[in-house]
Parts: sequence; structure tokens; C-alpha cells
Amino acid sequence: MKTKEESKKIRIALDVTPGFYERLEALEELVEGDSKASVIRQALQLYEYLVKQHLDGASFKVVPRDGPAKEIAFFGFPATDTP
Repeated sequence: MKTKEESKKIRIALDVTPGFYERLEALEELVEGDSKASVIRQALQLYEYLVKQHLDGASFKVVPRDGPAKEIAFFGFPATDTP
């Protein structure tokens, strides 16, 4: 059960460009999100997970259906092609 402090919310405001807002709206629709805030929360959870995995030495690859897997750049580290 959450304590009163854990369920307390803090409001933040973000100034974004119209292009960013359009991308956020499109992503909200694509993932059938409940709200833009929920999409941002989910994105943060994924980002946090990826950062932790990266710090533990993991690498990330994109595996297209019709092509070779490619390692992707993450946090400024160079991408390399995987045979």
C-alpha cells in the first residue's frame, strides 16, 4: 500500500515545439495511450531500463525482417554493423 507521500503528485510544465507536440500526439494514438502524460511516463520507464542495461554492459540491436542485425548507437557510443 502506498504511503501518503508516495501517492503525492508533483505537477511539471513542459514547453515544447509544435513539432514535438505533433510527434507526442501521434505516438499517443499509435500506442493507444490514455494521455500524453502516460506516454511520457512509459517512455521514461523504457529509457530508464535501457540506461541501466547499458550501464551493465548490454548492447542494443535492430533486427529488420529482411536484413542483417545492426547495433544501434546509444548515449554517444558509436554504432557498429553486426555480421
